Amino acid sequence: MAFKIKAKSLVLSALVAMGATQMAQAEKNGFFMGLGYQQGKAGSGGYKTALTSGFPLYGLGLQLGGVGFVNKWFGGQVYGFFDWNNSNRWGPTNSDKWNVYTYGGAADAIVNLIATEPFAFGLVGGIQLAGNTWNYSNFSHTGFQFLFNAGGRVRIMEHSAIEAGIKFPMIPQKLAVGISDMRRYVWYVNYVFTF
Repeated sequence: MAFKIKAKSLVLSALVAMGATQMAQAEKNGFFMGLGYQQGKAGSGGYKTALTSGFPLYGLGLQLGGVGFVNKWFGGQVYGFFDWNNSNRWGPTNSDKWNVYTYGGAADAIVNLIATEPFAFGLVGGIQLAGNTWNYSNFSHTGFQFLFNAGGRVRIMEHSAIEAGIKFPMIPQKLAVGISDMRRYVWYVNYVFTF
């Protein structure tokens, strides 16, 4: 008899806790898609040289994944991403420029500093594991890349969010004997829609 009462009270407590969590949750859990603009620098020397040195890169980023929140303050997102960056033209044709592709999987933590029903403002940060392909004219190189991601996030209404931040690739790519280049950083602004 005592076991039945304890089991019923545990089930009731779990249901009440789940209901309270759902009521306190201002963010929407679900599948999301993001698209944004990116700009950064690339060059040789790794992080031994200034972040502002090197040649400029411009491009687009795409994200597809899932986002979930345990309450209105803490959540996370797991997603696949594809970044395309290219440089200015260095020769007479459009193939005389760098195209840098970074693609892989990522996981970010989300911490809301302000969490209200129509609006939320917070921080986002995590890691990305990726492939990194560099193309220039007839040359191509592909290698592994590890990136840190940090930024801010503003949710507007239920489905829309704007994320802005900076990514730091950590591994220089050995393009040829004695030549090692890397994207030093890339800042981004993404529009994210959660379904």
